[in-house]
Amino acid sequence: MHLPESRADCATPPWPLCLARALRFTCCTILGACSILVAQAGQPESNRQMAERLAQIGQDYDRRLIAQRPDPHLARYLRHVDKEPEVRRDAFLQAKLAYENLLAGDSRTAAESFQKAKDAALAHPEEFDTNFLPIIRGYLAVSYLRMAEQANCCSMHGPQSCLLPIRGSGIHQDEEGSRLAIREYLELLEHNPGDLTSRWLLNVAYMTLGEHPEHVPQQWLIPAEKFASAAPFAQFTNVAPGSVLDLAGLAGGAVMDDFNGDGRPDLFISSSGLNGQRDQLRYFENNGDGTFTDRTSAAGLDGLIGGMNLLQADYDNDSHLDLLVLRGAGVLGELGDQPPSLLRNRGDGTFEDVTEKAGLMFAAPTQAGAWGDFDGDGLLDLFVGIESSVVAGFDVPLYQGLEQRAARPSKLFRNNGDGTFTDVATAAGLNLTGYIKGAAWGDVDNDGFPDLAIAQEYGPALLFHNRPAEGKAKPTRKFAAPLQLEPARSSSVVFFDYNQDGWLDLFIAGYAKKGSTYAAGQVAAAMLDQPHTGELSRLYRNKGARRAAESPFEDVTAAAGLNQPYVATGSTVADFDNDGWPDLYLSTGAPDYRAIVPKRLLHNRGGERFEDVSASAGIAHLQKGSAVAVGDVDGDGHQDILQVLGGEYPGDNFPRALFLNPGNANKWLALQLEGKKSNRSAIGARIAVEVETPKGTRTIHAVVSTGGSYGGSTLTQEIGLGDATKIKTVQITWPSGTRQRVENLKPNTRHKIVESEDLSAR
Repeated sequence: MHLPESRADCATPPWPLCLARALRFTCCTILGACSILVAQAGQPESNRQMAERLAQIGQDYDRRLIAQRPDPHLARYLRHVDKEPEVRRDAFLQAKLAYENLLAGDSRTAAESFQKAKDAALAHPEEFDTNFLPIIRGYLAVSYLRMAEQANCCSMHGPQSCLLPIRGSGIHQDEEGSRLAIREYLELLEHNPGDLTSRWLLNVAYMTLGEHPEHVPQQWLIPAEKFASAAPFAQFTNVAPGSVLDLAGLAGGAVMDDFNGDGRPDLFISSSGLNGQRDQLRYFENNGDGTFTDRTSAAGLDGLIGGMNLLQADYDNDSHLDLLVLRGAGVLGELGDQPPSLLRNRGDGTFEDVTEKAGLMFAAPTQAGAWGDFDGDGLLDLFVGIESSVVAGFDVPLYQGLEQRAARPSKLFRNNGDGTFTDVATAAGLNLTGYIKGAAWGDVDNDGFPDLAIAQEYGPALLFHNRPAEGKAKPTRKFAAPLQLEPARSSSVVFFDYNQDGWLDLFIAGYAKKGSTYAAGQVAAAMLDQPHTGELSRLYRNKGARRAAESPFEDVTAAAGLNQPYVATGSTVADFDNDGWPDLYLSTGAPDYRAIVPKRLLHNRGGERFEDVSASAGIAHLQKGSAVAVGDVDGDGHQDILQVLGGEYPGDNFPRALFLNPGNANKWLALQLEGKKSNRSAIGARIAVEVETPKGTRTIHAVVSTGGSYGGSTLTQEIGLGDATKIKTVQITWPSGTRQRVENLKPNTRHKIVESEDLSAR
């Protein structure tokens, strides 16, 4: 079957878009990988050295990544392919080539090769087992679907692209890919009516054409009301298309915070690959007028590529926010042995890579990290979780070159106060080896010292209780044996006080289980009230003073309405409607191309239940999601969302999204805290705002953090006050133990509060 030339691809755009991007993003090719190695004037030598190190690791990155990630379903057909009869050999090799082209982004060529393999299986059914044809049909269908995405959502990228339910300008103008995908999905469902993944993708394909629900065969229809929200919500708008932020990349990190000290949140965005301009770490300064300026080169960051996660903190207490880049996660094998970067903010608009100088130079796959003062000395320490491939449940045969790799424990770096760190994980009792995906600090027992929660992709979530160590030798704190928590597979963790009782609760985002039903099928099953194999997230309510000795938590997932398979990758917390009850936002997806499932905004209804308002809020994006960061980019008192979109494979890249919050009538208060005896970022500080409302007095609680464990939301606490008529007091409990009372603050105002300063006259 011959297909006409492809119109679009996010990796290799069509003419004239290709020329436009070539003019915009010029780079040099080194052994097949693009790397910017021309240093800007004044770029620190350590930055250049790190850029050279990353360029060396990233040589021929895309090809090597694809080579080490063979499809497990096709792998068994290729074990002895040279000994196969000609018909079988040719079909198997066509399928292998097609799969590699699909991962590389050449969806049209992939479809042509899958079609040849399909034709061979249909013409010679006696030569193939019963599993081969369904596998090929599934990949042919997803190749067509990816063609449709590239020709429309990528090359014609707009505010409504890929937003579920798809409508308006999100309807595909180029119908070819979706039409062909529908044909294949109908064939798949005819032979396997219980294939919920194909049913989900069939409905999405019809939706891209504006033909859902009318044209969907009744037996395969997912009714329109299943895609709708349970309640209305103010609709966000994706303002990234057409702006300087309209850049395609892979899964990566995001931070929204004030790096230049002008009071406005700036943006850092990374892409997890190591392929030149596509994966360049980027820094955007907020202009204060709704626009951003790309200051990457001016900041001395050229050549610093890669990064699956980004974390911000003022680690050296100099009043300038610094940035940590974590690399190598999800790749595995030798490609995953990538160093992190600690980028010290020099306060003049530039950043210096101090990784080696700080004692943080190591090479291992990392995504999980968290800043927190675990020993209470006023200096921020750093936990870094390693994705060790030697863990129970990890399916080694899926990946190449892992069989001989040794177990690698995670790290706890104690801040020495002189710009350096020392790994004290063993001495602190934090002996942790696992496939770590998320980490967050939170003071579960209100004793003034943060405890550590861990998410594992292969294994239970863990809570390490921070306790006093015996004797006086450093460290002065030691972690108890961990409490194991469900789910069995998780991706991120969030501490927040969802019911506003003054005790930190814990949300753990469940991740997709392995099995015959892919992530999209698990979501479809839940929508249709059918049994599913999806891993559920968990919400644990802190028992507080009522806690039992065996656990500080009570599982309230079902009661809170969160017992759904969201297939979450990242999660963060923010009060999006300023009603005084913190909401949850979930980034979703999985590496598999079929894992196109909506992002979720879960509205907190009075600390009792969460309601899915994703569709009505206009944030239910279908593309792969990774890091998410939240903050008020336009200064209107309402929290906006920076969502990094894109998968792990070169052909699965996608532009980023910035969802602007339209606002509401509720009151708010923005507090930027600066520690003196405490760490300068005030991470871990507890805030209690007592307000008067028409119904009486209430207290609203917040804790200074980056909001979640995948991405960094602003450290400025933007606190919703609901229908408050007056702020009575603000009580701050600093990490040092200092208690500070602030009075006479007014709603809808911003304040900087320095530890122990008397601001009662404000």
